[in-house]
Amino acid sequence: MPIFNRFDDTETECAYVTSERRARIPASRALILIGIATFVSYITLNPMYFPREGVIAYNIAAGLFMAVLAGFFLLTRTRFYLEQGWIDLALFTALSVAMAMLIEALGDQADVTGISRFGMAIINMGILVVFASVGFVATTRLFFLWALTIMALYLAYLISIERAFITKIYTLTNFSTFFVFASFVNWDIDRRARKTFAANRALDAEKQKSEELLYNVLPQHIAARLKSGEAVADAFSDVTVIFVDIVGFSQLAKRMSAGHLVELLNRFFLLADECAQRYEVEKVKTIGDAYLAVCGGTASCDSGAECAIRFGRDLIEAVEALGAETGVDIQLRIGIHTGPVVGGVVGASRLSYDYWGDTMNIASRIEGVAEPNGIAVSETTFYQAKPHFEFSAGETLILKGVGETQVYRLLQG
Repeated sequence: MPIFNRFDDTETECAYVTSERRARIPASRALILIGIATFVSYITLNPMYFPREGVIAYNIAAGLFMAVLAGFFLLTRTRFYLEQGWIDLALFTALSVAMAMLIEALGDQADVTGISRFGMAIINMGILVVFASVGFVATTRLFFLWALTIMALYLAYLISIERAFITKIYTLTNFSTFFVFASFVNWDIDRRARKTFAANRALDAEKQKSEELLYNVLPQHIAARLKSGEAVADAFSDVTVIFVDIVGFSQLAKRMSAGHLVELLNRFFLLADECAQRYEVEKVKTIGDAYLAVCGGTASCDSGAECAIRFGRDLIEAVEALGAETGVDIQLRIGIHTGPVVGGVVGASRLSYDYWGDTMNIASRIEGVAEPNGIAVSETTFYQAKPHFEFSAGETLILKGVGETQVYRLLQG
């Protein structure tokens, strides 16, 4: 396992750093405010015990420290802080200088505090190292660079002062404990955060796949209603229903192998899907060799009959080209009717948005009386579409389950 964790992909690493720094801003701000409040309390208390020179020296050092903390706080409100992790090194270098000044000021007041400069150094630098372990966010390498530098400077300080060897050893051991603890905290926080980030990314990717699959089955706004727990049921007063069927499919199925038949059907449905997308027609479902679609429903154009007929005409042309390519004579019948329908989602598995009502049944019956490679429409659809297309004279036909119905046939050309 590497000492310093890092994502292999640079983009992922940048996304992690930005995400983690954003997530940790509240904690960083809280620590900053605690630090400022601590200094304010000492600035208020010191004049009661320190001489004037000591108060001034302390206030200068504390003021510098608080100024850096205030700058730190303001930086957390910027995009720069989120994306530029190296700023942690600059901030804590400045805090280290301010802390050294503070130690010097407090060391001069050893007679008042009862703590020597030697003692102040270990206490305050230990506090700074622990604070830095949380303040360096998603920048573990920079933290170790900073901490090792502080450790080296502290070791040089110990060597330079006049103290018993055993005292230096115990002091170094104590400071090293702060150092090791702080280093582990920073490393472990980063390690855990990276695992959480990677897990969340994987979860988001799976969620995206699931949503894409759902949106492939249902219109997005319908899926959103289902996810919110709403029962999806809608009424439409003017929807154009399109039924498409392959002529003589049963005989075709007897002549072809199962594999070739499925391949042919798949190509037909793909062509239908392409035409539906081109004219903003809403595919509802396939039923055997039949293709059901609507105009004016939840996810289709509002121009109704015109869109439906253009869709049907282009689909017939596309299937004729498919027949010429494959050598299989494929002909379609298309029936179109306009009227009220009810739409909704029922059941709990294999969800789909479906439509019901007499309009659906009439469109199906009209398809049954269409000519091969022809489009037949009801009277309602005819009156909507006649400004745009030419039709034969109306025929009164008796449709099963419907009765007498006026049917018009689209003239080609």
